[in-house]
Amino acid sequence: MINAGPLWQNSFYVGNISSAILYGVELCICCQTMRCSTTESSDFLPHKTVVMHRCLSGLLLFLSSIVVLVQAILGREMWIVHYDYNGGMEQYYADHTSVWYQPLCLMAMVALQLTSDAVLIHRLYVLWKRIWDVVLPFILWVGTVVLGALLCAYSATKRGNIFTGEAAHIAVAYYAVAIALNLLITSTLCGRILIAAWGTRKNFGPHYPRWYFGAISTIIGSTLPRTAIGIAFLVTLALESGVSVAFLWLYVMLTCVSTQMLIFRAALGSPRGHAPRSVSVTSPMTSSSPTSPTTPRSPFLKFNEGESKTKEDVYAFLPDVKSDPEA
Repeated sequence: MINAGPLWQNSFYVGNISSAILYGVELCICCQTMRCSTTESSDFLPHKTVVMHRCLSGLLLFLSSIVVLVQAILGREMWIVHYDYNGGMEQYYADHTSVWYQPLCLMAMVALQLTSDAVLIHRLYVLWKRIWDVVLPFILWVGTVVLGALLCAYSATKRGNIFTGEAAHIAVAYYAVAIALNLLITSTLCGRILIAAWGTRKNFGPHYPRWYFGAISTIIGSTLPRTAIGIAFLVTLALESGVSVAFLWLYVMLTCVSTQMLIFRAALGSPRGHAPRSVSVTSPMTSSSPTSPTTPRSPFLKFNEGESKTKEDVYAFLPDVKSDPEA
């Protein structure tokens, strides 16, 4: 059980501010995703895929809104409305661990976690195209479903929450399995991206990997920040440190933002090139005509060989492009 002392309260305040900033980022990315789903994606993505992008974006925004709103309510009640509570803020938190909005927030956090992990498992399957590669992640995901349901049930029956009571022990097990799943998926996705970068560097030169398989693309595609913060949160939670609450809010909001970034990239279409499909890309050695100002300049224009290449030639080398939800 974590004592809601000064360290916990300071961490809670820092976590509130950080999550509010990330919530603003989530709002911006969600709006851009909705806009792209009605414009850029309409020409080359199936209607069902576009609808799925919108539904997932709306669900992520709804769940993250509940989390941020509950944080604000708890802070207001604890520090402003009941500032003179008998026993101080520590006693107030201990007496209100199972107030109605606390289980609601916990359910939203679990639902957000499960939704994000399901999206990542689907992405893992799409990239590797082998069902046995997602067997272990799926088993871990089922484990998070079971433990998450138990955690919500204990919280709803007023037996504590993540930091206090009997539910705190289940919370450690739940987040251990969930973050182990994050670590597994992140390492696998990073490996897939590095393998693709090595292959394109070998066949098409260094420019294409630098543009599409750089550090930023790897970090976004593998949700690396979320996994790193999740590990820090799990360690501090197991040690019963008050700092864990700050890492918790960061982890929850990064779960939302990281998944929303993947959906946004998918809504933009193919992140590996935005040249028109029917345009034949020719090396400068065979043609000196400049690129049309209305055609976005693509890294597909840069090849080591002097022969004419089309975008389909590149797709033939990268078999995951056509089936990737980002394509």
